[in-house]
Amino acid sequence: MPSKLTLRRQVTLLGISLVILTVACLLAVSLWKTITSHNQQIEQRMISAENVLIEYLTAKEELLLTASKVLTADFGFKQAVASRDQGTIASVLENHGSRINASLMVLSDLNGRVISSNNNKLALGPTLIGNITTLQSKLNNTQLVLINGELHQLIILPVMAPRTIAYSVIGFQIDQPFVNELKRLMAVEVSFFYNDVAIITTLQQKNSVSSPIIDDNIQSINTEKHHTQMVNIEGVDIQSMYFNKMDSAWWLFKRNRYKNKNITFTNAQNHQYIAQISIDLSPSYAALDKLVFITLQISCFIIAITAIACSIIARNLTRPLQQLTELSHEFSQGRYEHTDNMSNGSIEVKRVYDSFIKMGRKIQQRERKINHQAKHDVLTGVYSRATFIDLLEKQILAHTGSEHHSLLVMTINVRNFKRINDSLGSEIGDLTLKAVALRIQGIYQNKIVMVGRFSGDEFCVVMMSSKGDNHQEMLDNFSTFLKTPIQVDKLWLNLNFRIGSCIFPQQSNNAKELVRRTTIALEAARNEGKTNRAYQDGEDEAYLERLHLLEELRDALSSNRGELFMVYQPKLNLNSDKIEKVEALIRWIKPNGQFISPEVFIHLAEQSGLIIKLTHWVIDSVLQQQQDWLANNVKLKVAINISAQDITHTNFIDFIFEKLSEYQVDPNLITLEITERDIMTNEDIVISRLIQLKNAGIQISVDDYGIGQSSLGKLKQLPIDELKIDKTFILELDKSKKDQFIVKSTIELSHQLGFSVVAEGVENRASLEMLKLMRCNHAQGYFISKPIKSAELLIWLNNYE
Repeated sequence: MPSKLTLRRQVTLLGISLVILTVACLLAVSLWKTITSHNQQIEQRMISAENVLIEYLTAKEELLLTASKVLTADFGFKQAVASRDQGTIASVLENHGSRINASLMVLSDLNGRVISSNNNKLALGPTLIGNITTLQSKLNNTQLVLINGELHQLIILPVMAPRTIAYSVIGFQIDQPFVNELKRLMAVEVSFFYNDVAIITTLQQKNSVSSPIIDDNIQSINTEKHHTQMVNIEGVDIQSMYFNKMDSAWWLFKRNRYKNKNITFTNAQNHQYIAQISIDLSPSYAALDKLVFITLQISCFIIAITAIACSIIARNLTRPLQQLTELSHEFSQGRYEHTDNMSNGSIEVKRVYDSFIKMGRKIQQRERKINHQAKHDVLTGVYSRATFIDLLEKQILAHTGSEHHSLLVMTINVRNFKRINDSLGSEIGDLTLKAVALRIQGIYQNKIVMVGRFSGDEFCVVMMSSKGDNHQEMLDNFSTFLKTPIQVDKLWLNLNFRIGSCIFPQQSNNAKELVRRTTIALEAARNEGKTNRAYQDGEDEAYLERLHLLEELRDALSSNRGELFMVYQPKLNLNSDKIEKVEALIRWIKPNGQFISPEVFIHLAEQSGLIIKLTHWVIDSVLQQQQDWLANNVKLKVAINISAQDITHTNFIDFIFEKLSEYQVDPNLITLEITERDIMTNEDIVISRLIQLKNAGIQISVDDYGIGQSSLGKLKQLPIDELKIDKTFILELDKSKKDQFIVKSTIELSHQLGFSVVAEGVENRASLEMLKLMRCNHAQGYFISKPIKSAELLIWLNNYE
């Protein structure tokens, strides 16, 4: 589907899209690099914090170990322990605890029961006893132990005197100050967990973690282990050990608030205590958000600048294109004159614009030439037929109602122009037409309005005549000047012309009608053998009637209404007095009963080219009729009339052979009659095709012999079987001696040349008897029988026999 966006919008969108893509890629790379660097820094801080934590606990462990060794090595303390001197033991424990700032100083017996302690809150319960008993398995090593909800780092050393008489337990409580100190040293948040519950964390704001609120929250968390839970301890949100699950909203995404790392410590009781190092990611997020925000601001600014720049560039590009579009539209309207320069645009676009201007000028020149050629005859330079009629119509409109001027329209035909082409060549023929056009334009120069050429040798002229001019005298003078010898390429030619004329407004006020009536007058001059012929009232109506009759004939051939039908005129064999042959003749009776003479509609068919179709219809009808006769044991030879147009048509021979095969008719039963005039029309082609037909068994007859153009020399060369003497010599044969001499000599000559002879137009018995005496072969005429239909012919034949 073609895009509906304008070029300007497409360029703008393309520029913006590229900028957005570039900014997005740069932003993505920048964020990736920033986040990667940030993660590396966080990871490095995690490692450093872990090292600090371990070193800090190791330092505490060494301090506890040193203090424990000092305590257990004290002789007085050993005596007090051995004697169970509670006061001395308590005093020693108190002094040593104060000296190292220990939060827990305990002396237990070998069964884990507390002998003395500096912490009165410690209960001598089974839990404490169990812890001490268990921890005894790892002497000299610090361990993390949860005692009464408080996390301690403890070390146990035996009191030897010299054997083990008791155990000293020294420890530091991991409390809020402890973890705060760790936070200060590590610069990160730190939390301690036991059984997925936060024991102490720097996320709290209170020093005490053993408040009822904390205990309740711890208990609540403890009921659902291994699940991320959020509790609130004295206003501070504390999650279970999965602090990394604390999410903060960021646009449509969620991101972790803390980056965590867990360090696991396992004591003698296989209890695991986890120290979780947490780095608050909020500052990093804030910096990242600020970077994204600034980047987006810069991106939006760049996109806006790009949009403005692309819009300006696109406008500078599309404005010249718009000018080119408008220029093309002007060209399409036929307006090629443009002197304006392009207002703006690149050098290339201006070159395109200049090319358009040059192209328009060339198109204009070519169009003028084409228009001139369309309106004028290419050879002679005078007007073409269509232009001539249009201009004549304008002249008629200009002079309508004028009482002082009229128009004399003439159609001029160069007689026998074909002979000039054939004898002198087409080049001389073209020069002759040019000379004729110049001669026509040179006669009555002050009166000639326009000259046109309608066909190869036909011109049309319009002359202005004033009131009182004698049109016939003008026509005669024009003809006199026109037929004077004309020089063509050093040759002087005597040309003959025929002229048909018509006058506006006396005889017509329509251009096409005026021209048509001049051609009617020209055709009448040709038929009457005249040089000049003026149109006579009523001839156009007769011409239109003939055209209408031609259309009716065309319709009759296409339909099967029975308007056209065949009749057959018997031919009498004068030697045997038998009917062996018939002549097929076409008849036309219109549905209203009007009989149309064959001479009329056959002549129209020959003039219009419809004779080919008419002859094909006749041949098909006759051969079909012969098929029926043969089926009824009637064997008659049939003569069919053909014209020069028929015999010269490309598929005429094939058509006859095809129909003979279709109806299974013997070619010897067919005779084709053609006139002398038609044979001489295109002699070579006609003779060659007649020979082809004759070789196939079809007989050839020369019709209307005696009134044509053939000579005796030509006659002996023709491939014919029969001569048919024209009826003009037979109609009054019994009365005219001259006709008798002509007919007798023709019959004798034909017999000597090997032709049979048919005499048509026998109207009485006397003529028939004379033909018998002259040894004529066949005769036909109304005396024997008029042309009749097939059914009547069969009856007539039975009666005749």
